[in-house]
Amino acid sequence: MADLSVTFGGIRFKNPLIAASATPTRNGEAMQRCIQAGVGGLVTKTPSFDEIERLSPSPCFYIMYPDQARAGRFYSLYTSEQLSEFEPEEYVKEIQAIRPMAEEQNCKIISSIMTGTIEQWKRMTEMFVPVSDMFELNLACPYGAELAGEEAKGCLISASPSLARNILKAVREVTDLPIIAKLSIEAGDITGVCKSILDDQLAQGVHLTHRFTGLEIDITTGKPILSGTLSGYGGPWMSPISRKWIARAMQTTGQKLNICGGGGVDNWRDAIAHIMAGARTVQMAAAPIVFGYGIFSETLKKMERFLDNHHYRSVGEIVGMALDHLKPLDQVPRRDQVRPLSVVDPAKCSGCGQCYEVCFFEAIVYRKGEKISINTDRCEGCGLCTQVCPKDALKLVLEGKELPVTWAGARGRMAEGKRKA
Repeated sequence: MADLSVTFGGIRFKNPLIAASATPTRNGEAMQRCIQAGVGGLVTKTPSFDEIERLSPSPCFYIMYPDQARAGRFYSLYTSEQLSEFEPEEYVKEIQAIRPMAEEQNCKIISSIMTGTIEQWKRMTEMFVPVSDMFELNLACPYGAELAGEEAKGCLISASPSLARNILKAVREVTDLPIIAKLSIEAGDITGVCKSILDDQLAQGVHLTHRFTGLEIDITTGKPILSGTLSGYGGPWMSPISRKWIARAMQTTGQKLNICGGGGVDNWRDAIAHIMAGARTVQMAAAPIVFGYGIFSETLKKMERFLDNHHYRSVGEIVGMALDHLKPLDQVPRRDQVRPLSVVDPAKCSGCGQCYEVCFFEAIVYRKGEKISINTDRCEGCGLCTQVCPKDALKLVLEGKELPVTWAGARGRMAEGKRKA
């Protein structure tokens, strides 16, 4: 049986799956359910000294495409949920109450904090030191940026190595516990902040990445939905985007940076892919919000099964394994070097003409109601026709060998059967 344990930020986690800072860790009872589900760690919901940040609008959740979510397919979660409902002093008590259970089950408590001034960062850190194994500095929250006034909060900090450095220095002055910095790609290219964090050695790692901010509008009224403001926007659709930044950060730092992957981790496939891109641990938020706490144990079970089936002895064996195969754009083989061709299976072709409609190279020969054929002189091997064919009648062939047109990544969930809502 594969070893799921992993070292991240100098701490040994029993497994790489972490409950992210969100509703599933909102209070002591919620954190207990995370622990019971078997996660290796949990991140507390970010507290605030400002009352406005503790009061979420209601309603605050909107699942786009709920039928897709119920079927276990792709969905988007749109939410205006904000920070912890508790005053910081009260939230410390909530965490303190569940620490014995967390220690017994070897679940690490990671305290998420975010505030405004340097003195407030120090003060909040000192408050949470007694109940924490690690700190996650929330330098990513869009609400913090929106409500900050003259202070720099949340995702504004992700854009500035100097701001991030000042906050990390302040927190480091009052604690020796490991620190990870949660960054937002809405700030732009965050690799500079990642490199600064590694070079300054003020933090033990980073969390990449936070959800986006979006705007959904009810077109019957012309008004923004929910409470009428910009809201958080996440879900499994953003998983490949997060992996891009994990890989970029690893490449920028010479694969020396400890990364916790987040942003779109919805199931075991996403978790494995994040780790292969360079993450050591992964965080989940939208998935347990949409499917409940059981998604944690399901993900762990299937991650372990994957490792066993592929004869990996540990999670460590797959960390960053994709990076050696990630080509710079100027090294990607072009059509003058590699040119596969589309081939049609007449027995499967229904003559629907869908491939003909999307072939921009005029390589599909088609008459309405008849089966198609391929003009190989015009075919560029782009693969689009194989993707749109409803009968799987087309394939790509290179030198007599069929090429894959789908992979066991995101689409794999379609073959696993439907989840029950």
